[in-house]
Amino acid sequence: MLLTTALAAPAADLKLEVKLIWGTNDDTDKSKHKAVDSDLARNLQRMFKWKNYVEITNQTALIALNKTSDLKMSGHCTLKIKNLGGSRVEINCIGNGKQVSKGTHTLPPTWLVLGGNAENDSAWFIALRSPNATPVATTKN
Repeated sequence: MLLTTALAAPAADLKLEVKLIWGTNDDTDKSKHKAVDSDLARNLQRMFKWKNYVEITNQTALIALNKTSDLKMSGHCTLKIKNLGGSRVEINCIGNGKQVSKGTHTLPPTWLVLGGNAENDSAWFIALRSPNATPVATTKN
């Protein structure tokens, strides 16, 4: 019984990949910034106006059920992510020491994207995904 309990406990852990992305219409220095992978860039371009999306930070985290992990994404941005279970997370985004946004989200099988305006007609985005996110059921009419 003890072995079964020990093996079942990690199933509630949530593995996340989290990216801080900058969106801009300016040309980007390829030696300083890595372009966002083409699938994510295509999705961002469908929703937003910027022609270039570059990855500033890419981190992974393993968050236990009902625990919070702090991810320092840059000198300006920290995320506090709480695993609520069932592919649900609470995300508190801190920018320059102040709360920028806070909300509860269900992780889709693809990317969850949060964002906001930045200086010089640009934007920042936080993209999160989990390989163990529960697919959302869909129906065909």
